[in-house]
Amino acid sequence: RRRGAVPRFYFNVSQGPKVIPDEEGLEFDSLDAAEQEAMQALIQLGRDWLPRAREVSIQVRDEQHRQVLALSVAIRVERLEQFLKPA
Repeated sequence: RRRGAVPRFYFNVSQGPKVIPDEEGLEFDSLDAAEQEAMQALIQLGRDWLPRAREVSIQVRDEQHRQVLALSVAIRVERLEQFLKPA
């Protein structure tokens, strides 16, 4: 990265085994700013995709494509045996 340049981060999105890679990335002043953007994106993806998908995640990579953040949101369902009707 050239001196004074704003860092670029890449947001790969996963829905179960399906991965949607981010080929372009976005520029942010800091990792904290990229984390805030990833959280907001994940909230929106959760609204759109859950509960059809049980888990949605974002892996954030830096300019060298090293993973620097991993965020996920999931729905977990537990069926409690005492409430199940007999077969």
